[in-house]
Amino acid sequence: MSPDLTSAPEITVTTEIRHPRLRYVLRVVGEDLGYRFRFANDRSVFGQRTPRYEIRYGGYGSRALPHHPLLSGKDTGPAPPAQLNDRGLPVFFLTDAGPDLLACIFFCLSRYEEYAPFTPDRHGRFPAERSHALRNDYLHRPVVREWTAAIGHQLRAWFPDLPPSRRHPFVFRPTYDIDLLWAYRHRGWRGHLSGLRDLLTGKPTRFLQRLRSSTDRDPYFTLPALESLHRRHGLRAIYFWLLADDRDTRDPNPYPIPPEQEKWMRSLATGADLGIHPGYRSVEQPALIGRELERLEGIVGRAITDSRQHFLRFRLPDTYCQLLKHGIRSDHSMGYADHSGWRAGTNLPYLWYDLERERETRLRIHPFAAMDVTLKNYERLAGADAGAAVLRLASLLGSYGGPFPLLWHNSSFAEEFGWKGWWDVYSGLVERLVAMGQANPGS
Repeated sequence: MSPDLTSAPEITVTTEIRHPRLRYVLRVVGEDLGYRFRFANDRSVFGQRTPRYEIRYGGYGSRALPHHPLLSGKDTGPAPPAQLNDRGLPVFFLTDAGPDLLACIFFCLSRYEEYAPFTPDRHGRFPAERSHALRNDYLHRPVVREWTAAIGHQLRAWFPDLPPSRRHPFVFRPTYDIDLLWAYRHRGWRGHLSGLRDLLTGKPTRFLQRLRSSTDRDPYFTLPALESLHRRHGLRAIYFWLLADDRDTRDPNPYPIPPEQEKWMRSLATGADLGIHPGYRSVEQPALIGRELERLEGIVGRAITDSRQHFLRFRLPDTYCQLLKHGIRSDHSMGYADHSGWRAGTNLPYLWYDLERERETRLRIHPFAAMDVTLKNYERLAGADAGAAVLRLASLLGSYGGPFPLLWHNSSFAEEFGWKGWWDVYSGLVERLVAMGQANPGS
């Protein structure tokens, strides 16, 4: 939810720029800092008042923020290379008066570069290697929070009596994609084929394990252990369920959904949050979003408004428009599969700005910076090194605080499938991240 800023310090902005992009980014910055920005000629129920704090956007003067044409609604093309300013911040929308940090923030949050033509990866995704952040070495930094903090520092330098900016508590949030609840059980014809493949590829031990397994003794069935871990640390997780219809091999979930799985989904709904995990083909066939969402809502008996795309496949603006159309209000797909880091430059949830229609929407984006498969399969990190990489990302939030979601899979602990030792890595990470939150409670 957005913070209540009705009693927040009000900062009046005088400017000739009236584009929705500027209003949007000022609202986002205000939510982070705990200030409320209003334009000088906005109507007020209190009538005209003499501003206590007044700044200018554009032009020159002692209290003027630089203006770049991006926030006037102009297509400025690809962002120029980033430069480090005297504080070590990467900046790239430069003007005669200095860098326009508001434009930099908008560029990252709107995912401006993803609207331009690009060469997709083999799954049709915008790859991290094409991003301005990776090419300019700031993907690992929460730069939107850093730019916002720099703006807050400047405001307090101009107005020494301006109250301190808002503090955000560091909060770890475990999130899980449940593509396949059991490795061996309830697999139907796919399970038989997998067993045959084990025999033909020289994995007789795994074949025997498949025969001896049960619903409760399966390498992917880690929900009881995970929920025990959450209770021990006072955490509430969110599980995203893949409920596709068995027409694409990249959607491995069993269909029809096994009754035993439905039972577990209903059980989890009492102590955790649930979301839909739209299948692989939902990007090209958006009607599948509604169909799969209905399945989940029918099983748990309540409305579902959270979503994360399978394979993190989404295209802007189409996928987000379709999520809104189907009643989704929170999306958790904003991260890269091929690199760890902050795809939108921030860890704070924010409302998606539809660049094609030039308007703020009701879809709240929940970014994440690290995923198990990224760490192991793309970045090729061993367990201990992966844990250290996650902690480095979390530590870079520093005094900025806010949520730190971690994307994991229930299957990413199975020793038989290459995840030996990862339970210890993950449980250690959970303990460390919870401790970080206790050490940085915010205000």
